[in-house]
Amino acid sequence: MAEDFDDRAMDEWIAFAGDGHDHDDGDDGPANWRHPIVILAAVLGVIVIVGLVVLRPTGDTRARAEAQSSVLGLPTDFFDATVAAVTVGPCDFFPEQTCATVSFAIDQGPDEGRTYVQVFTAGGSTPEFREGQAAVVSYRAPNGRVTAVARGPCDLDPDQECDRVTVTLVSGDLFGSDVTIAVVPGIDEFAVGDDVEVTFDESGEAIAVVPADLSSQYQFADFERTPVLVIAFVVFAIAVIALGRWRGVAALAGLGATLIIIVLWLLPAILDGRNPALVALVGASAVAFVALYLSHGLSLMTTVALIGTLGALLLTTVLSAITVEAANMTGFASEESTLLTLFDGIDVRGLVLAGMVLGAAGALDDVTVTQSSAIWQLRSVRPDASHGELWRAGLRIGQHHIGSTVNTLLLAYLGASLPLAVLFVIAEQSFGTVVNSEVVAVEVVRTLVGSIGLVAAVPLTTWLAARIASRSPAN
Repeated sequence: MAEDFDDRAMDEWIAFAGDGHDHDDGDDGPANWRHPIVILAAVLGVIVIVGLVVLRPTGDTRARAEAQSSVLGLPTDFFDATVAAVTVGPCDFFPEQTCATVSFAIDQGPDEGRTYVQVFTAGGSTPEFREGQAAVVSYRAPNGRVTAVARGPCDLDPDQECDRVTVTLVSGDLFGSDVTIAVVPGIDEFAVGDDVEVTFDESGEAIAVVPADLSSQYQFADFERTPVLVIAFVVFAIAVIALGRWRGVAALAGLGATLIIIVLWLLPAILDGRNPALVALVGASAVAFVALYLSHGLSLMTTVALIGTLGALLLTTVLSAITVEAANMTGFASEESTLLTLFDGIDVRGLVLAGMVLGAAGALDDVTVTQSSAIWQLRSVRPDASHGELWRAGLRIGQHHIGSTVNTLLLAYLGASLPLAVLFVIAEQSFGTVVNSEVVAVEVVRTLVGSIGLVAAVPLTTWLAARIASRSPAN
């Protein structure tokens, strides 16, 4: 029976999407387009499209951030490499410590085929290297070229002579400009035409220059995990399609569309300095439109779930904004957030708010679709059920669902920050002290605000679904 229902639902989804004659939920296709809930969804869709256009990323801030990355000495590219050799022994500068000297064979990029050596202190957080391991190395291109070398007084001690190296910058905001840096003779030798790496302080003033060699340009970034990830995704896709068949394919398409919206629109828009909360609301709404209709088809049931999702998203955004402001959250609880302060135009505090909205968006889809689907299934079993009966039965289902979903949110956020939780346990701090710290308070607020949005979505979606289903012809 369930198989027949799924096949019929998929056939109707295809028919509705293709020519508009028949569709899910037993109504005439063209009549659905004139339904008030469909008109409301269309209006909201236009608003979301306008938001996508108005808040679209221009790339200006991103280009500026990439230039600043060069000035700050951050990597510009990442390339594949292979661990060619590993030697473990006493460290050169601290013989009492053990170091691992690792040779990396560069497999990509401008230095493909060459090998560079990097020394790691063994133990602690240092990974264990084995010959033949696939790795990823970061690459920092030289940002300057020596155009002149002259002997002159040192900046800090005019009585001593230094090599005054003039460098023309070849990347970053200062591209094409010249800087002169005093270098103590005997440390590094420079000649006209050498590629060099210039280091700047926070004010943008050049403070040091070193020759650009493989050891300064390349650093171990991580191990190569792409093959494992691809295999895991293939197994996941097979499982989804095996269970859901065409609906599984549609769900995967929705997942792909979600990633496209986040990677190509949402993140670049935030990087461009747009209001993160507004960007998150518009982006999550666009994801809801695409994912819900792709995964569940064009139907009144899906449209009701969409309206419930959008309403709860708006509530979550407002509550998140109020809570972040009232709790005086700075957004500097993590190292990544602190690093972002070095780039102009990025609202770090707003990123906390945006994260709360996006964190709740996925769970909202689950709750609203379940509630809407439950009402339509109840309607198919009890065609004579009234609005009130459907509402009460659906609400009882929602009460059970919301309990497990809230717990899911808590475990998801706790799992993401489990190492931090372990540190707090080791420190033996009081519960109040732990919760009051921003890094924990953010997760607490994220869970509570997201749960409030979920709780609100249940009665809203259930009431709307019961009202519309009770007035629709039963299948």
